[in-house]
Amino acid sequence: MVKKNLFLIQEDGKRQYLRMFLLGFCTLMVVLLPIVIFNKGYFIYYGDFNSQQIPFYHLAHDAVRSGQFGWNWETDLGANFIGSYSFYLLGSPFFWLTIPFPSAAVPYLMPWLLCLKHGMAAMTSYAYIRRFVRSPRAAAIGGMLYAFSGFQAYNIFFNHFQDVTAFFPLLLIALEERVNNNRRGVFALAVALMAMINYFFFAGQVVFVLIYFLFRCTCRDFHISWRKFWSIALEAVIGVMLSAVLLLPSCLTILENNRVADRLYGMNMVAYSDRTRIIRIIQSFFMIPDAPARPNLFSTESAKWASIGGYLPLFSMTGVIGFLGTRKKHWATRLTLFSILCAFIPILNSAFYAFNGSYYARWFYMPILIMAMMTAVALDDVQISLKQGIWISGGVLLFCLAAFFIPIKDGEDIKWFDFANYPLYFALIFALCAISLVAVIWLAICRKHGEPILRRAMALTISACILCTASIVYFGVSLGPFPHSYARIAIEGGDKVSLPEEENQFYRIDISENYDNYPMFWGYSNMRAFQSVVPVSIMEFYDKVGVTRDVASRAPIEHYTLRGLFSVKYYFDKVDNAKKEEYSYDCGLPGFAYTGIQNEFYVYENQYYVPMGFTYDSYIAEEDVQGRSGMSREKVLINSIVLNEEQIQKYGSLLKPVLQNNAYGLTEESYLESCRERAEHACDSFQYDSSGFTAAITLDKPNLVFFSVPYEAGWSAQVNGQPVDVERVSYGFMAVEAPAGENVITFSYETPGLRVGAWLTGGGAVLLVLYLLLTRKCRKREALKECFHTCWYDYDVQHDIPAAMQYAAYLSHYTGRRNEEGEEPENASERKDPEK
Repeated sequence: MVKKNLFLIQEDGKRQYLRMFLLGFCTLMVVLLPIVIFNKGYFIYYGDFNSQQIPFYHLAHDAVRSGQFGWNWETDLGANFIGSYSFYLLGSPFFWLTIPFPSAAVPYLMPWLLCLKHGMAAMTSYAYIRRFVRSPRAAAIGGMLYAFSGFQAYNIFFNHFQDVTAFFPLLLIALEERVNNNRRGVFALAVALMAMINYFFFAGQVVFVLIYFLFRCTCRDFHISWRKFWSIALEAVIGVMLSAVLLLPSCLTILENNRVADRLYGMNMVAYSDRTRIIRIIQSFFMIPDAPARPNLFSTESAKWASIGGYLPLFSMTGVIGFLGTRKKHWATRLTLFSILCAFIPILNSAFYAFNGSYYARWFYMPILIMAMMTAVALDDVQISLKQGIWISGGVLLFCLAAFFIPIKDGEDIKWFDFANYPLYFALIFALCAISLVAVIWLAICRKHGEPILRRAMALTISACILCTASIVYFGVSLGPFPHSYARIAIEGGDKVSLPEEENQFYRIDISENYDNYPMFWGYSNMRAFQSVVPVSIMEFYDKVGVTRDVASRAPIEHYTLRGLFSVKYYFDKVDNAKKEEYSYDCGLPGFAYTGIQNEFYVYENQYYVPMGFTYDSYIAEEDVQGRSGMSREKVLINSIVLNEEQIQKYGSLLKPVLQNNAYGLTEESYLESCRERAEHACDSFQYDSSGFTAAITLDKPNLVFFSVPYEAGWSAQVNGQPVDVERVSYGFMAVEAPAGENVITFSYETPGLRVGAWLTGGGAVLLVLYLLLTRKCRKREALKECFHTCWYDYDVQHDIPAAMQYAAYLSHYTGRRNEEGEEPENASERKDPEK
C-alpha cells in the first residue's frame, strides 16, 4: 500500500511538470496569437528583435544545414561563425529545434520558440521552488512569476536571453541535488549546458552560484561537507570542459574585443554617474518595466538596453517584503539583501560581467528566481503577513504617480503631464499595477478570514502574467515598422532581389540606413551589419578611419572610398513613399549608376567595382599616417597599402614608398581612377566557402596581394602550394606575397580554439564517466549514512479558519483525504525521497 501511494505521488508530480510547461507555453501564446494571426504567421516586434534575432536565426539555420561552421561571408565583412553566433543562438537547444525545418519556416517558428522558452522557464522554476514550498499550487504561482517577470517581458526584445532564463533553475537544482541527495554528475551537466547556451551569462552565473552556495552553507537543510565541496568543484571543472567545444572558441573571439577591457575606476566604482539609475531599478521591481530603448518616467540616454526589469506580476514586491520582514535570518533574505546591494553599487554589479565597465542589469533573473520562491512561501505560509509589502508597494506606486505630475520647463513654457516620455503607456502600466495591488489586498483579506486563496491567486496570477506581458509587447509592436512591409521586404524579399551572378567572383552590397541586416535574408554579403560580435580587426579598422563601430558597422556614404576597398558592387537605397516624387536618382556614391527598382529599393551598380584581391604599386608607413584624421587615413587605402615597420623591412623592395605629403590629395575623380587601377590588377577568380577561399592572379612582378577579409588568427595561406605568412595590413586586413607569373592563392580557415575545445570536451566526457564509476561505491556507503531529501519546508501550514473547519482538517489529515487545495497533507518539515 505504501509503495502504491508513493508511486501515485510520483506520477502526479510528473504530470504537474507537464502542466507547468503547458501553462507557461499557453500563457505567452495567448499574448502573441493575435499578433501572429494579424501578421499571417509572423511575430514581428521592433528594434533588435527584428534587426538581429530573426535574421540571425535565418542565417545560422542555413549555415548549419549546409555545414558552414567556419568563416561566414554574410556577416559584416566576414566573421568567425562560431565566435559570432555562440552569444546569440548556437548553444541554444531551441535553435537546434529549427534545423529539421526548411529555411522558409524559420521566421514562422520564432513565436512558437518563445512560447517553448516560457514554458520551460515555468517548468524548471517550478521544480526549483517546489523544493522549498509545501503547496504545489503555491510553487506553480512562483514558477509563473519567474517565467513572466518584468525581466522576461523586457527581454522578449532580446530573444536569446530567454534561452538562459529557461534553463537557469536547473543549475541551482543540480547543486541542491549534489549536496542533499548525493546525486553525482548532474551539476557537471548543468554547468556544461549553461556554459554552452551563453558564455556572457555564464560568467554571471558563476558569481551568483558562488554567492548562493555561501549563503546556503549556513542552513541546516544544506548538508554540505568538505568531501562534497571538492566534488562540486571537480564537477564544475568537468562541466566547463564538456562545454569547451563551444566555450573556448567563443572566449577567444570575445577576449580580443577592446570592449572587454573597459573597467570602472574612482567614484564610478561606488556610485552611478546616471542619477536615474537606482530609482529606475527600484521602479522596475514595483512596476511593469519600461520597454527596451524607451525609458519612460525617469528618462535617460544611458543604459537604455540594460534589461532593467524585475516586476513580479500581480504581487509586485508584496510577498518578498513580507518574507523579508518575517524570515530575517533566512538564507533567501540574506541573499536577496546582498543582491540589492550588488545592484546599487557599480563595482559589485560589474562583478557579474567580469568587472566590465559597461552597465547591464542582465543578471537580475537570478535573484528574481529567489524572489519568486519567497513570494510562493509567503502565499503558502499564513504566518507571513502581506500587509507591510502592500503598504510599501502602494507607496512606491504613489511616488511614481506623483513623479508623473512633475512639471517641466520648455523654453519659457511650463508643461504638465510631459514628465513621462510616453504618458499613455505610463497610465496603462500604472493602472495594471494598481489593480494588481488591489487584487493582492483582496487575497490578503480572504486569507485573514480563513478562506483558501491559492486557487484564486493562481487564476489572478495567470491573468496578470498575460496583461503585464501584453502591455510591453503591444507597446513595442506599436514602435516597430509596419509588420506587413517588414515581412514583404525583409523576410520574403530574397525572391524579389536578382543580381547578376559572376562566375568565380565575389562582391559585397551596401544598403541604406535602418535596413542593416536585410541582406541576411536575401543571401548577400553586406558591408553594413548590426552584429555585436565580429572580428576585432573590423572594430580596429573602423576606429582608425574615423567610423564609429560599437554594435554595428554603419559607414556613412561620405566614406565612399570604403566601397571601392571592400569590393562593393551594388547599393540598395530605400526611399520613403512621401519622398519618391522628389527623388533625384543619385545615391551620393561616386561611380554608382542607377539600374532599376528591386524589392522596393532603388538599386545602383558600381561602375568602378574592384574585384576581391588586388595589388598596389606603393606603400605608406603606418607611423606616417598616425597623426592624421580618420578620413585622411581612409583616402590613403585605395592608393597604397599601409605597412608597419617590420613589414616594410620584409616587403619594402616590392613596392615604392609614398611620401607623406603626397598621400592625401584624393578627389572623387582620382578615387575613381584609383579604383580602375586596382581593378586592372585584381584577381582573375575568387572562390570561397566557410573553410576559406582560393584566388587566381597573374603578376608582372612579385608583389603583395591584398584581400579585404578581416584578419584573424585562424587564417593560414599557401601560394602555389607553398605556405606563406599572412600579414595583417591596412589596419586589419590580410595580404600575402606572391611571385611573378600565374599564382593560385589558397587561404584556409580553422576556428581558433575549436580543435583544442573538441579535445577538452572529449576529455571532459571521459573524466565524467571515470568520476561516476570511481564514486559508485561511495554512493552506496553514503546511502547508508545519510538521510536524503528532495524538499525542505521550514514552516507549517496553518489556516485561520473556524473551529469546525479546523476539526475537519484535523480528521482529514489522519484519514489521508486531500485538503481544500487538492494536495496530499504532509506532516514533517522534510519530505523524504521515496526511493530512500
